[in-house]
Amino acid sequence: MFNLASTPYLLDASAEAQLSQRLSMLEERVAVLRNSGTLSTETIRSYYGEKRFEQVAESNALEGNTLSVGETELAVMKGITITGHDPAFAKDAIDLDKALARLAEMARDRDASTDLAQLHELHSLILGDRPGAGILRKERVAIRGAAHTPPKTWEEVMSGMEAWQEWSAENATLPAPIRSAVLHAWMTHIHPYIDGNGRTARALTNLELVRAGYPPIIIKKKERYRYLEALAESDLGGDIRSFIELVLDKLDGALTGLELSAKKMQGYNPILEKLRIKQESQLKIWENSITLLAAIVEHHLRNRLEQVGGTCQVKVFDTPLDVEDYVELCAGRNVARTWAFVIKVSVPGVPSIEKLAYIGHRSSRMFQHLGHEGGPSLFWSIKNPNGFPKWVSIEDGAPGGAELTTKIGNGDEWHVRQRDQIIMKSMTELGNMIADALVAEAVE
Repeated sequence: MFNLASTPYLLDASAEAQLSQRLSMLEERVAVLRNSGTLSTETIRSYYGEKRFEQVAESNALEGNTLSVGETELAVMKGITITGHDPAFAKDAIDLDKALARLAEMARDRDASTDLAQLHELHSLILGDRPGAGILRKERVAIRGAAHTPPKTWEEVMSGMEAWQEWSAENATLPAPIRSAVLHAWMTHIHPYIDGNGRTARALTNLELVRAGYPPIIIKKKERYRYLEALAESDLGGDIRSFIELVLDKLDGALTGLELSAKKMQGYNPILEKLRIKQESQLKIWENSITLLAAIVEHHLRNRLEQVGGTCQVKVFDTPLDVEDYVELCAGRNVARTWAFVIKVSVPGVPSIEKLAYIGHRSSRMFQHLGHEGGPSLFWSIKNPNGFPKWVSIEDGAPGGAELTTKIGNGDEWHVRQRDQIIMKSMTELGNMIADALVAEAVE
């Protein structure tokens, strides 16, 4: 179904079937937007204008740039350096913005397939006047923190990129989300340039998507762990599933943003704007509650595991929800699965366990328990033994409870759904419960 022949990647039949189903749903949403008449030129301009500087800031932030979205806009629009930051960061923002503007022009040619000439042009704009702009590297490179070693010689790099280009031309009709993921992962696997590979690959992904009529996606700094982990899986084992899943999740979120822009363009409502400010405050309380809960769990885990020589790793994802996602969850609608934190527990002599806490909308049971108040909840998932999707939700074996949430604006008292009841616990009590459950599972 998805022709990945001649690429370093494979997809099994089960993954292809699930990906096809998700793609159909995304394509249907795009079609509904366009056919409803709400996706006007003004709506598109509004959405792209709102996201322009966020896209630049977040892509650069993945590479260590410290400019905020507002500072990025100031650097691009005024052409000035920003006090307190490396002067090079402002130049990076200006250069990437130029590349994205050119990307939009390239995307107007709907029949083109991305090739080396287009890639070199984007890379040249991104690097600006720095050495190596638009030129395949001749030197060996090592990717910091990665086990993968890219091709070493210019001949190997050139051969790999020619194969990359040939596959792109031969598979021009493949769905854009799949193409974008494969071309992105494959390019970073080869790492054809001395510098700027990541920013160029992310621009490449959006070239593919925009050319096919999809909105651009933004992979944020807060998602760096998931992004690099998915690329590492594709590098080392040819397992592209997690990376495609990430692209589809981000595309899901981008479509939600476009839908909200379409609604907003129908009229400004000051009452709704005041409500949005209140929702932002509520979201901040929720985010702080998650961070504190994860810290309490980690504290109690370390104390317990010291007694058996075990260790734990807790990775918290910064600001996992946007306010648009939060509003959708409060309305009881799904958003792309958002990671809150990952916990890994290791005890000598027994297999390690790993649990991912993710955010979704409240179950009907929790919704009723809280007096028909919608909002976000934490749920648990484990690594999928079948491989795809990478994480699968669990009810049995969920540490502490299958669903965890707080009333809106209250981060101290948690409501915990267990098998046949909902109980209330303080943050510290809940942290203890989760730690006890994880240790018990690890040593049983």
